[in-house]
Amino acid sequence: MNDNPIVEYAPHYHSQIIDVIGRSLRDQKVVPDSDEPLEDDDLRHIAENYAGRGRFWVCLAGETVIGTVAIREVDASTACLKCMFVVTARHGQGIGQQLLDHALQFARAQGYRVIVLDTHQHMQRAHRFYERNGFMRVADGNETYGYRMDL
Repeated sequence: MNDNPIVEYAPHYHSQIIDVIGRSLRDQKVVPDSDEPLEDDDLRHIAENYAGRGRFWVCLAGETVIGTVAIREVDASTACLKCMFVVTARHGQGIGQQLLDHALQFARAQGYRVIVLDTHQHMQRAHRFYERNGFMRVADGNETYGYRMDL
């Protein structure tokens, strides 16, 4: 298991978050290779989008972001797991599990009873990870799979 700290979002991590998520999506062939930063409306306003009963966290190695995870409120009883990414070079080191455990603990403390997520069909490693952790696939979209877990 690793001992990298997980901390709440702060603006000075923003460019690293965009880089980690963009590189992860490119590595998984979800988005085309590009030197341009990832454009994502949800990530433009992290502090606002994940306020209230939501949160956005980063996992750090020193001051370097190596993973991300977020919880966003869907309704009073349902949370959505978002932005679950670990840099490819750190896969298999327990960081994803640490991030997921942190997010689920927060969701339970907020009183959520259900957690849902969507993931791209190409992200086979993520599908196995979520299923190992008790998520059930509940929907197949055009390019995404939906998962759900009761808390």
